[in-house]
Amino acid sequence: MVGRIYLAKIYFTDLSEYKIRPVLVLRVYGEDCLCLPLTSNLKHEGFLLETNDLVDGFLKKQSKVIFPKSFTLHRSILIKHIATARQDILSTIHLEFCKKLECTAKT
Repeated sequence: MVGRIYLAKIYFTDLSEYKIRPVLVLRVYGEDCLCLPLTSNLKHEGFLLETNDLVDGFLKKQSKVIFPKSFTLHRSILIKHIATARQDILSTIHLEFCKKLECTAKT
């Protein structure tokens, strides 16, 4: 499940409605998943995902993984698997995510 991109129900902060959006699963904790959102708005700061960065599946549009906007979702919120990131790309995303959170040693 880690490294997979899913379409997920992303609720508004007031929980009144949701939109279906792509997310990348970073970690799994039982029934919960730590996720990062993807956006096709390339003006956002983040990691650009290219077609050759995927092991399988595809993204309809060129997308960026947004840092450090992470959130936890229950597995039931993940609707459909659409792609899987290559392991080396996932490792790069993890490193960039940690840099943004300043959880890695600065050199």
